[in-house]
Amino acid sequence: MAQRQDQGPEFELRTRARAEQLQHVRHELGSWLDGQRAAPDVGAEIALAVHEAAANVVEHAYRDGPGELVVRARADDGRVTVVVEDEGEWRAPSRTDQGGRGLALMHGLMDDVEITAVEDGTGTRVTLRREVHRA
Repeated sequence: MAQRQDQGPEFELRTRARAEQLQHVRHELGSWLDGQRAAPDVGAEIALAVHEAAANVVEHAYRDGPGELVVRARADDGRVTVVVEDEGEWRAPSRTDQGGRGLALMHGLMDDVEITAVEDGTGTRVTLRREVHRA
């Protein structure tokens, strides 16, 4: 079951890292972005980039069973920062990976994309940043 928290400029959603939750993540974040008065096209692009990051969690993070996906966002001074995080197995990108175009899409939609291992070595953190034009 997904749990959403948002108060004004902050948003948090915790859910199981399962494919059937991806649409819910996108919808909830989109609703929050609407509440932040993001221009509709910008909000849709941010939600799509986050969807791609969350899809990578579903596909790659938890090989030994179910896990959790966390999406946190903050709006500040015309900029939105979204962090997608898991506690799964960190796997550095390989030059031989034959994955989809999710990373390229994230880079194309956002101003800044940063992918790091969580400090304790378990999990991955994707930080996405984008200037938001007010509607």
